[in-house]
Amino acid sequence: MNDDEALRVLMALGDPGRFEIFRKVGETPGLSSSDLKSGKAASTTSHHIKLLVDAGVLETARDGKHVRYNVHRGKLASFAEWAAAQAELATFDELTKYLSDNSI
Repeated sequence: MNDDEALRVLMALGDPGRFEIFRKVGETPGLSSSDLKSGKAASTTSHHIKLLVDAGVLETARDGKHVRYNVHRGKLASFAEWAAAQAELATFDELTKYLSDNSI
């Protein structure tokens, strides 16, 4: 995963409404947009779902007239690898700076 893809994932999950949809689909795979409305306008829910699908964190599955949503586990695994690499780089950079500042 490159930085641009990671940013899209972060932006998609950074909104509380979208994160709630993502969490619900994670807990109960195969939900439809009507299952995910929870008091919000259908257009708002559809917009949030579209952004999650475009970011790659949700995938679609056709079920007759309905579209069902599932967490895209491959994309999440790639994001987790990217995040771990960023954390490792940050830790290494901090250690290097510490050693440099302390003449060790």
